[in-house]
Amino acid sequence: MWTRRNVLQALGAGAGLVAVPAPIRRALAAAEPDLILRLTARRDEVSLWPGARTAVLRYFGQVLHGRTDALKPSPGYLGPTLELRRGERVRIEFRNGLAEPSIIHWHGMLVPESADGHPRFAVGPGGEYVYEFTVRNPAGTYLYHPHPHGRTGSQVYRGLAGLLIVREDRERAYGLPAAEHELSLAIQDRRVDDNQLVFKRTMMDDMNGVLGDTVLVNGMPDAAFRVTPRPWRLRLANVSNARVYKLAWSDGRPLSVIGTGNGLLSAGEGIQTRPYVVLGPFERVELLEDFGARRPGAEIALVSRDFAGVGMMDMMGGGADGMMDGMMGRGMGGMMGRGMGGMMGPGQGEELNLARFAVAAAARSPGETSRLPPAEAPPQGRHELRTRLAFRHMQGFLNGRRFEMAAVAGDERLPLGKGTVWTFVNDGGMMAMPHPMHVHGVRFRILERSGGAPADLGEGLVDAGFKDTVLIFPGETVRLLVAPTEPGLFMYHCHNLEHEDGGMMRNCLFGPPVRGQDRARRGSLQQRRNKEMETSTAASQRTSFAYGSGRRP
Repeated sequence: MWTRRNVLQALGAGAGLVAVPAPIRRALAAAEPDLILRLTARRDEVSLWPGARTAVLRYFGQVLHGRTDALKPSPGYLGPTLELRRGERVRIEFRNGLAEPSIIHWHGMLVPESADGHPRFAVGPGGEYVYEFTVRNPAGTYLYHPHPHGRTGSQVYRGLAGLLIVREDRERAYGLPAAEHELSLAIQDRRVDDNQLVFKRTMMDDMNGVLGDTVLVNGMPDAAFRVTPRPWRLRLANVSNARVYKLAWSDGRPLSVIGTGNGLLSAGEGIQTRPYVVLGPFERVELLEDFGARRPGAEIALVSRDFAGVGMMDMMGGGADGMMDGMMGRGMGGMMGRGMGGMMGPGQGEELNLARFAVAAAARSPGETSRLPPAEAPPQGRHELRTRLAFRHMQGFLNGRRFEMAAVAGDERLPLGKGTVWTFVNDGGMMAMPHPMHVHGVRFRILERSGGAPADLGEGLVDAGFKDTVLIFPGETVRLLVAPTEPGLFMYHCHNLEHEDGGMMRNCLFGPPVRGQDRARRGSLQQRRNKEMETSTAASQRTSFAYGSGRRP
């Protein structure tokens, strides 16, 4: 018997609308959303290179109601690009056609707890999860990808990811290039053997994260674009499992940054000019690039410049300071390190070609004068948190803790609507490496970075604007200002996907707990986790009905 009290209890326990029977859901969601989409994850094969087709996992999309331009197909194996509008009410039906549990996380989006894609909501093979939220984020470049615990790295590597672009009407008032003069580049590195994507090979993959020898853009190799000689808006996203990119133009022209991970920069910050831009896993950046400043017919490339390695493989590889050289004698350690590196693909910091651009031989168009939006007022309050990042015994830790599905510690709580200064300290040590830290359900500002990014990367760190992911180097301390607006249980974790899957991830509770709330939450979530695998088939049947239709979607 489902009563109003039952429904509220289910929602309060974090189960979300998906746990409520279809008739009740229809009553709760009487107002039809502006947009209803369906995303189905399943296996596929695609032609990426001559010869054998490549086995991948893919998201397939459908518009069930509303704007038909809300989904734009990807040219390769990535999922379709979702184009949402600020203020739009959206419902997304996720169908799991895989042979393992999965769930979707809307990376950088400000959504309710039940729509965030926490691993505790993962559905088994044949299952469905229904998301509903109002788009509250400002115009910008976001991502979506799977988030089941222990399987995220593998599922993303094999193709489950996509771009999510938020638009709003006022963008045109800023004189930015229109949609027809935009390019989006989702950059990934992959190991390729006989046209197949090769995931983990050695224990070093769990330590460094999986690094590849081939670069794909938008799920395609050898990316090339033809552009007219005028200003363009470029949306660049690092969708790699672990690789850090040092983005630059092959002809040495500087990059003009107009946006970072969670929207446009402000007028007060202005356009940020950099000789190169550093982008950690799942960070994004928007550029304003005037291809009209180059001669007609020019060909240039977007590359990742070389830089001093920051991963464990570099510590163990060649060079006078390499760990193996110290233990085995100079030269022998280098040979062994290079051998292991060959199994893993190019190490962090090796130069890579990403995409080619050909400027059309046409008359130059100057475009409009671009502006940026006014700054937002900073949140009030100065709650304090401190988290120490560590990697030892081949495992990542956050304040000495590892992931537990429903656990929340006393220093993992943030007040709603008030500013919290969250300090992350990457102490380094024998297993020092960078960690791209991501906080779900919020956007934050970087207040201070101290302690030493590598000298050949410092100029490319763009800490202006709002972000949701920040790259923290060994020995660095980074202070963030964050003010949650959605109550509930969210996550923070390293976005090196192998570190995340290995347990370098924790829960964080946004909002003041009420009497008994924490105990009830822990109990209900633990029960859900204990029963998850044995009831996945039944759960799939219970949740396979679309809102308001009484039919199987």
